[in-house]
Amino acid sequence: MNADKLKAFRQTAYQCLGRSHDAMFELGDAVLSSPSVTSFAELSCSPLFRQQWSSLYEALQDSRPQRRKLMRLYIEQMRQGERPVLAGDHTIWARPYATTLQERTYEHQVAMLGNRPVGVGQGWSTLAWIPESGTSWALPLRHERITSFESSISKAAWQLQQVCQVLSIRAISLWDSEYGCARFVLATADITCDKLMRLRSNSCFWTTPPTYSGRGRPRVHGDKFKLSDPPTWHCPDQQSEVDDPKQGRLRLRCWQGMHFRRLYSFLCKRSK
Repeated sequence: MNADKLKAFRQTAYQCLGRSHDAMFELGDAVLSSPSVTSFAELSCSPLFRQQWSSLYEALQDSRPQRRKLMRLYIEQMRQGERPVLAGDHTIWARPYATTLQERTYEHQVAMLGNRPVGVGQGWSTLAWIPESGTSWALPLRHERITSFESSISKAAWQLQQVCQVLSIRAISLWDSEYGCARFVLATADITCDKLMRLRSNSCFWTTPPTYSGRGRPRVHGDKFKLSDPPTWHCPDQQSEVDDPKQGRLRLRCWQGMHFRRLYSFLCKRSK
């Protein structure tokens, strides 16, 4: 990115910050240039933050960034002519001792004090553009708190819709096992986007039901396919083996025509 393009980007982003945009803009520079921060007040010591220390809190209280305009600005920075790769995730900001903080919810976290998988805090949903493979660099397009009236799945589906309706090329989205379920597939069925989801090891799928034999009730589902039970696996439709420089020899198998139990009835009603 050349200097003129960077200046134009920063000027446009500055205009989208609403009130207290000076303090908010310098706060962003302070966050990006600080390698490690032990407290929020420490950001006021950054040489890029030229306001008084109290402006840190006033900026967050008064600023109302125009999130949709900022999202469009970020999307303009994507490479043209290639399919964008998006990644969605749900993270927790643990606040177990902030009893006066509003909208605290019970959130799942893998590692917490006392080995308890559930903690109290605020959940956040992020949808980011992944520009390169093999690096940790990403550009968040939507980053919003999950309120007590929402779920991580409904929030992620809404964010995906907001981003995909602006993109000119069909995107590929990547999701963790939390989203590898029928609820997320149903919530994103009408979004123009391809989805690649990690599945839980005990997930179950069903094949297409066989042709009606004329006796009894027609079957709604076919044979059961459980990931953790290899005897339930039928012959894959496609399979291949490749050599990866990091993972070694990999075997890839593909089964087509599989569905979640809750999803199949919805598709049948939709096709009528």
